[in-house]
Amino acid sequence: MRLWGVKAMNKLRIRMAAVLLLALSLSVGCGEEKLSSPEEYIAVYMENPQTEPDSSDAGGADETQVYNYIDNILFTGGSGCLRLSEEEFVPEERVFSESSVNVTELFAEGSDTAERISALGLPYIYLWQDSADVLASVDPDEYAENVVGSAVMLREKCPDSMVIVLSVLPAAQQISGADKVADFNSRLKGAVKSCPDKYLVFMDIFSPLSENGFIKDIYDMGDGVTLSRSGLRKLIEVIGDERFYNDLSGDGKYRYLYKDIYAERPDYTPTEGKIAYLTFDDGPSKYTPEILEILRNNNIKATFFITGWCIDGKEDTLRQIAEEGHTVGLHSWSHEYDEIYASPEAWMDDFAKVYNKVYDVTGKKPWAFRFPGGSYNNFNKETAETIIGEMKRRGFAYYDWNCATSDATTSATYESCIENLKDSIYSDHSVVLMHDSLKLTPEYLQDVIDIFTAEGYSFENIDAADEVQF
Repeated sequence: MRLWGVKAMNKLRIRMAAVLLLALSLSVGCGEEKLSSPEEYIAVYMENPQTEPDSSDAGGADETQVYNYIDNILFTGGSGCLRLSEEEFVPEERVFSESSVNVTELFAEGSDTAERISALGLPYIYLWQDSADVLASVDPDEYAENVVGSAVMLREKCPDSMVIVLSVLPAAQQISGADKVADFNSRLKGAVKSCPDKYLVFMDIFSPLSENGFIKDIYDMGDGVTLSRSGLRKLIEVIGDERFYNDLSGDGKYRYLYKDIYAERPDYTPTEGKIAYLTFDDGPSKYTPEILEILRNNNIKATFFITGWCIDGKEDTLRQIAEEGHTVGLHSWSHEYDEIYASPEAWMDDFAKVYNKVYDVTGKKPWAFRFPGGSYNNFNKETAETIIGEMKRRGFAYYDWNCATSDATTSATYESCIENLKDSIYSDHSVVLMHDSLKLTPEYLQDVIDIFTAEGYSFENIDAADEVQF
């Protein structure tokens, strides 16, 4: 394509995508979402993710004019893809595989897998390639031929669906044969490309998951061939490639971002009487272990609202917080007010990062969070209501505070923290704001505990606490 034609072509593609999605809007939100022809599958799949329809062309589109890509795909193939449903990235009904079964075995003669897939009528079928399948194979050309044979059979059984053959997953360097995966992928790509069926395509997910030809450590579950949760998340991001949503109006995109990030708070009954809920923001830090020791000595469970960028190098401390029965909440990744409150999408981008990091480290899904600066501040005047509404819709609970030591002020001292605390104790249920990122906090913490104890308070984490909000 000549350079002078690129901009014109992009505009044409944008308008074609807008027309396509406008047609889709008639069915979205009122029953099963459908595309009217296989050609439209390709139009959505191949759409340039770097461009979006101009909202001025949308004709007053609303959030019903959305084709949600991730809800229209399924995975089948090697047994490794079962972890997509186990880790709740994809619903169980849209993952077709069996334990210890490879791609070609899954579609062997007598199998009804293809028929069951066809019954769903989904437009995009991703064929998963475990590296374990390759390591057990002898000839790369034979392997590629068998995989493409399975893909062709899928297309025959599912004539109204695209089949996307994923490249073979990388393996760890210490795994015998791991260095051969790239060659198998080259043969597999060639076999798919030589297939005349335009609805059968190849997609490289080896490259983004690998480094120097082998799986990145962060994506390795530990056995050298199985993707960790971080690896699965990366794979989903690559596959989605911003096709999780296509929104004509440009509004409401945050509702379709990070579809695995939802919370379900356990049922609870608030404890009666005078309760102090000690909460700590901005950690973990080098001072957190000392705070944990003080809490342990006093047999107190508290709440830690974690700031994501602080976690690296302190994963053991974060795990200790969770293992000792304290509640682990979230307090953003960056704590940069002007960035995280710029838009609902910016908030979700930041929140997803800290959510996933805490989940990966602790193995527990957070359900509570605290807004940096509190739920209403000078940086989120335009976005607070939308962000709060979206977080509630996703099931998360947020906590402000009604008692504080003001330890994060530049003029804070031991004496000022104690006085500020005393001046702010007025509620039978006191949610106390402190920071485990400060040297000062462990110095005054025992006195805080003693003051509340003298006032007849007992201590709990927020698991049984009603939300305290500004």
